[in-house]
Amino acid sequence: MTLHHENRGVRTALALAALVVAGGACSRVVEVVHSEDCSARPNDPDCAPTPWPTTGHSANSDPWIVSHHDSITEMSPSVLVLNFLNGVSSDAARATAQRQVYGIAEGSRYHGYSDPQAPIFLNYQINRVIDLTDRTVPAGWTNPSSTQLPVTPGGAFDPLALFSARYSAAYGFIDPTTPSRYLSLCELFEQGLINEVWIEDGETGIRRVPLNAERKQVYDTSNHARPNMFDTFDACGSGGGCLQDVTCRVTVRMAHLDPMRGPGCDLEVRGWGIDDMFDALPAFAPTAATFLNRDFESRYGVQFDGWENLCDSTGATCVSYPSPTMATGTYANGTAWTINPFASGCGSPDFPPNARKRWDWGSAPTPNLTPVQSSCEHFGLGDGINGADALETYTSDKVAAVDKTYPDCGGGWQIYWRQNIPGLNNAAKTAYGAPMRNWWPLLFY
Repeated sequence: MTLHHENRGVRTALALAALVVAGGACSRVVEVVHSEDCSARPNDPDCAPTPWPTTGHSANSDPWIVSHHDSITEMSPSVLVLNFLNGVSSDAARATAQRQVYGIAEGSRYHGYSDPQAPIFLNYQINRVIDLTDRTVPAGWTNPSSTQLPVTPGGAFDPLALFSARYSAAYGFIDPTTPSRYLSLCELFEQGLINEVWIEDGETGIRRVPLNAERKQVYDTSNHARPNMFDTFDACGSGGGCLQDVTCRVTVRMAHLDPMRGPGCDLEVRGWGIDDMFDALPAFAPTAATFLNRDFESRYGVQFDGWENLCDSTGATCVSYPSPTMATGTYANGTAWTINPFASGCGSPDFPPNARKRWDWGSAPTPNLTPVQSSCEHFGLGDGINGADALETYTSDKVAAVDKTYPDCGGGWQIYWRQNIPGLNNAAKTAYGAPMRNWWPLLFY
């Protein structure tokens, strides 16, 4: 069974079935720990701190990741890079991928903006860069990507073809049990030889690869995998096809590489995958909804869950902040709404705490200096009044320096947002006072 989300902006709320602890506007779930988890048997030698992959456990959706979630000290996913962009060498494609590796690593350092010693948790490894460009571009060929890019009869990118035997030889992974054949893309995922595919194509129309795509294993509220159930979510509208017809037995992850834009843009689209993954992870979803500002209906009694339900892609202002603790706007029918007092959670890749419209990152030369109170840096810390998370004023000044290192698409915000996600050694706690679990292993559930 596959669940398919066709549009990131119109989704069901994240209020999935889970154990919720009533705690006012910022209710959070108690994240489930079941008896076979290492968190329940920390003295077991099998549960000693360890990096991933480890011997015998390198594939996405391996139950070992779930049971050893709290023992993992670093994750080093293996990436297969496919380069279809004519005129770009494998070395240049690798360099584009490597700058993304650096950005993801920096973003995985919990509170790294204030803790220089915060360790990297996500340390991606580029397995291979596969040259799928045209050695000789055919006469009259005007597309930036090569003739080898798989497309449907209608000319749209066709991701399913990448999983066919047509491309297996190009990937070059020989089947150790049958040396005369090559492993398919599904087999590479299922055997843990790769954990993600990144694709460089240079396209802007229907031939463009989806900016972020995932077919994720679905779990129940006790973090047990639901057999044969996958949740497919991707930016289908931004390019070609989706992954709902893929039949791999584990989570499949795919993302775009853009050498023409700054590294912040590839960080942004990968952030969509973080944003969306909680649809398949109901034990974590309500807590994540507060962090991502997707629980406004239950938190504030308005008729929307988050800004993405109000703000379209035209760049029109959809939210105003008369004060740092008040938000106002209008519904589609013109009726006014007000949230007062308002305190932002952290936000999402497209909406920082003080967003007045979609993509309102406030990158130079047009900073967004509208002050809004946010619990971003204090999420789960309970260090405010009466044990609530403390609030701080957020403006784009907070991330301006990082924007210079990771320009474009609010790169400074993308790094800051990631560094506030509960990560390794985070000090956050659940509503019952238990340590909040590291969210990064969830990427590979």
